[in-house]
Amino acid sequence: MGEGDNTMLGQDLSPVQISDFFAAERRLRQSFPPSPLLSMAPLDQQLGAPVYLKAESLLPSGAYKIRGATNKIMALSQEVGASLRIITASSGNHGMACALSAKRLGIPATIVVPEPTPEIKKSSIRAMGADLLEIGATYDETFAATVALAEEKRMYYVHPTSDRYTVAGQGTISLELLQQLPDVDQIVVPIGGGGLITGISYAMKHLKPGVRIVGVMPEGSAVYAASRAAGKLVTLDSCASIADAVVRKTGEPYLYPYIEEYVDDIVTVSEDELRKAIKLACLYAKLTLEGAASLALAAVTSGKCALTEQTVLLCSGGNIDGSVLLSCLQG
Repeated sequence: MGEGDNTMLGQDLSPVQISDFFAAERRLRQSFPPSPLLSMAPLDQQLGAPVYLKAESLLPSGAYKIRGATNKIMALSQEVGASLRIITASSGNHGMACALSAKRLGIPATIVVPEPTPEIKKSSIRAMGADLLEIGATYDETFAATVALAEEKRMYYVHPTSDRYTVAGQGTISLELLQQLPDVDQIVVPIGGGGLITGISYAMKHLKPGVRIVGVMPEGSAVYAASRAAGKLVTLDSCASIADAVVRKTGEPYLYPYIEEYVDDIVTVSEDELRKAIKLACLYAKLTLEGAASLALAAVTSGKCALTEQTVLLCSGGNIDGSVLLSCLQG
């Protein structure tokens, strides 16, 4: 079963509006400041051209997911009140974001993760006070189990991607970029479930239509690239990548039309290219990035995406397992 097949308690699948992004920005500024936009001369020298890094890895919880989770949970809290209990399925980053947001608001949270989730992510979720359950070998299995549990316990499901409030929260990145770099002309964005690139592309194309949006997926888990080639949303037979946060067989029916309309190109990178990007970010940008967060840099270093005068690479998170990081640095 794919994530977008059923509407769950608390999920909002109504069409996204540009006003949603400005409302989300007002909510988020109550919790944390914008993420920094970095320009690192040693990295520019390696690439042979200047590039900007949107360091979402430096946000609370260590990834961009805090945006969508905070926006959604704050909206639910205002709507439901003191009886609110939330649950979500996550490969790690969304779970940490929900756990942190719920803790700040005093809301009970249950986070369900796949059994292979990196220990650093699981320990962080526990440290934030949420109930952690490990169910399933893949995200799709975890999601199916979580839906059943949410229905049984009548808990509100905070969807990691397919929700109007989640998309609007992620899309506040575009509002920040237009303040930080008004002349931005290209944004390179990792794609997993699709909520991040949907939010960024929808907001940017409505506010500055000429900005080019390029999505990046690992070759071993490129469902939206395969869907674009097929002209319809497809399901992969198998998927695997060091970028654990974006590994999935299925795309999102709610997000797919937005991606097709607003994303200019989708490219894929190999596992070797991804490992090299993780090492490059650490050595020359002084950023510790997980696999998914290194996709944009990998697209540039591999030549799959050409740099423009004002290219921004979206560095989506820094929650990488220590053993994986070490193997990339030694490679």
